[in-house]
Amino acid sequence: MDCSKLAEDGTPELGIEFNSEKDAYKFYNKYAFKMGFSVHKDYLNKDKDGVTTSRRYSYCKEGVKRKYESDVMPKRTRVATKIGCGAKMVIVLFRGTMKYRVHDLVLEHNHELHIT
Repeated sequence: MDCSKLAEDGTPELGIEFNSEKDAYKFYNKYAFKMGFSVHKDYLNKDKDGVTTSRRYSYCKEGVKRKYESDVMPKRTRVATKIGCGAKMVIVLFRGTMKYRVHDLVLEHNHELHIT
């Protein structure tokens, strides 16, 4: 990980570089834990050789639940797990340095966080 571009408080910023996809996930997961939310590995793009070229890490409650036509009278109702929060971090592989760089970053949440 390129520590020269890290903020003092460990907050993600655009341009931070990581040696591997695993390092980026560890960093964002550590930040998320500190802030009081969970992340999951979202989409993944690979090149023809199987090398990961980009990856998105999203808040675990990202998106909204779809409504199905058959849900007119559901047998049971469940607590909504998706709340439409768009917090995410996208990393992209730069071929020149073969390092992953934060390309897109959304830190804002549309709800309260439960800080531990």
